[in-house]
Amino acid sequence: RGGLAPSEAAWDAALGEVLGDRGQPVLHAQPVVELTRGTVAGYELLARFPTTVLSAPPDQWFEAGSRRGLGAALQARVVRRGLLALDHLPPNTFVSLNVDPHVVDDDAVLAALASRPRLDRLVVELTEHTQPRDLHVLDQVVADLRARGGLVAVDDAGTGYAGLTQLLRLRPDIVKVDRELVSGIDADPVKRAMVAMLGDLAGRMDAWVLTEGIETRGELEVLLALGVPLGQGWFLGRPAAQMALTVPPEVGEQVRAAVARVSWSGHVVSLLRPATTTTDPGTPGDVLVDDAGRPLRVWDDGDPGAPCWRGATVLSPSTQVRDAALRAAARPAPDRWAPLVLTDGRGAVVGTVTVTDLIGSLARDRPGHD
Repeated sequence: RGGLAPSEAAWDAALGEVLGDRGQPVLHAQPVVELTRGTVAGYELLARFPTTVLSAPPDQWFEAGSRRGLGAALQARVVRRGLLALDHLPPNTFVSLNVDPHVVDDDAVLAALASRPRLDRLVVELTEHTQPRDLHVLDQVVADLRARGGLVAVDDAGTGYAGLTQLLRLRPDIVKVDRELVSGIDADPVKRAMVAMLGDLAGRMDAWVLTEGIETRGELEVLLALGVPLGQGWFLGRPAAQMALTVPPEVGEQVRAAVARVSWSGHVVSLLRPATTTTDPGTPGDVLVDDAGRPLRVWDDGDPGAPCWRGATVLSPSTQVRDAALRAAARPAPDRWAPLVLTDGRGAVVGTVTVTDLIGSLARDRPGHD
């Protein structure tokens, strides 16, 4: 950044040129990796502005736009360009876009989101660092996103002013852990405890945890041991103009090596049972799903005299067995023995786990058990 800061006149000219050019800004894609398998689960789309117009990092562009009342217009432009990527996504992946809560209800942003009837495989990331203008309107926008197949993430979890309050209000589908909590986590037991706490909270909300800023093998191995299912960072892949279909071979090898050093015997993936899905409650299947393949209900045949559909309790494959058992026990009595549903990073069903298997696993792991 070295030189003098751009003048306000320079910013006026630069923003006018970018907003007048339908090709700007350009979006680069950073892979989001499913850590248990070392495969690409999705991509975060990040805005990049032309250095030929004005050389400054993206956050300064958005700050300058906000000072001029152009922040919503700039973010709406990013949303429109990001939605185009949905037509070119590799199979079984998603894209995520950052939107500030205080502009998500702006007419320009709402129009951009409404330009596509369905939002399947889109994740809208809401940062914790800004205050929404109207919480009730934000609730309505989030409900509309979900009704059209989109997912919601809370970005920078654990560091913003809103903290746990916003997590509890929005009940996001993905909880993104800020890089401040990831950097050096292999040498900081307090950071490990904080990430474990966020993971437990996310699990109880049927959300996935995604850790940002993974830059070393040591950080990756600690996150694997904590059962974190999704991650991104320079160690796993840097932002690029093209969507990487796979992680680089050397990175994949390092991820697989790290996974091999972590025992999965204490995680529900070790108890996974295959499951069939159906979109029609009158058609046989283990899990009832919506049109996007996300679980709604699970078939409970534990009582041979009265099998029925129960509410689906959703977990990631890396959930600890003990935590899964606690989730099952905390359900209302009629649902307590229904199978739990495991989903991948897109929210699609990968299998089920029975409560009987959870109890059996805990009994086998009990100290002194033969």
